[in-house]
Amino acid sequence: MSTAGAGARHEPRVGVLGAGLLSALLFGASALPKLLGEAGSALGLLALAAPFPLMVQRLRAGLSAGLGAAALAAAAVSATLGPGAGFTFATALAVPGLLIVESLARGRGLLKGCGWAFAVLAAEVAVLLVFQGPELARGVTEPLQHYQSAEVLDKLKADGVPPERIDEWVAYFRTLEQALTVVYPAAFLILAGLLVLLNAALLRSWLARRDPGWLEGGEFETLRWPFGLAVAFVAAGALVAWPPARPFAYNVLLLAAFFFTLQGLSVVAFYAQRLAGPPLLRLGLVLLVLLNPWALQILALLGLFDTWFDFRRWAQPPAAQDEP
Repeated sequence: MSTAGAGARHEPRVGVLGAGLLSALLFGASALPKLLGEAGSALGLLALAAPFPLMVQRLRAGLSAGLGAAALAAAAVSATLGPGAGFTFATALAVPGLLIVESLARGRGLLKGCGWAFAVLAAEVAVLLVFQGPELARGVTEPLQHYQSAEVLDKLKADGVPPERIDEWVAYFRTLEQALTVVYPAAFLILAGLLVLLNAALLRSWLARRDPGWLEGGEFETLRWPFGLAVAFVAAGALVAWPPARPFAYNVLLLAAFFFTLQGLSVVAFYAQRLAGPPLLRLGLVLLVLLNPWALQILALLGLFDTWFDFRRWAQPPAAQDEP
């Protein structure tokens, strides 16, 4: 696979030490919500990008450099936040990130690397659900209980929120809590998928600017799931009518809807890439779709029906015909 060409822009190289420390620093943002409260919640999301410096180091200097930076970052996290945080960093972030970039480096594509990374994270989530399922459920629902507490409701009343709006507030978070009590396994798997997609998107954006020779054009725009996913979706919908299987069916439905949403987004990106306009216009079109209040439902349905209709074939150029 090619490296940066002669026209590639120059940028400073931080090396193994710099990549490891930067990755550890990004992961350290996960402690900000505890230190700063709600003000640190947004900054805490920076921890999800912790694999990115390791991935860049792997591409620049090889597998040994990527592994060295990952080991250094895990050691730094363990020394500052504790061994448990270091183990979480290594298993949930460093290993999936390196799997993504390793697939790319070996010429198997970014999409296949995402599949490898998600498979590892899904196995880790499965182990956690088996041994710590109740604790995970409480960890998901306890923050929602906070928004129904007397402290929060009194603050809303003091701010002049009408009683009917407060009742809607309580009903919303109570419904969300009841739903997550059932579908938290699928929710954790979806979070794993979003983690993989975030880091793959960061790497793809960086390569598109620095070294596009690594990328295979249209790899994500042609994403299509096997027909079996649609069968599982329909079967899970039917199982909802059977009370003993209802929790399992809801989890399958939510997870399948997530995958179909990705396929629907792939269809939108496919058409956006073929617009005759500047990249900013194409990006704006995708953002308009995502900002729609019903975006998730629309994309999921688009992905589901794309299984049968293959919407992207309508934008393919006609096959060339040999002249007589």
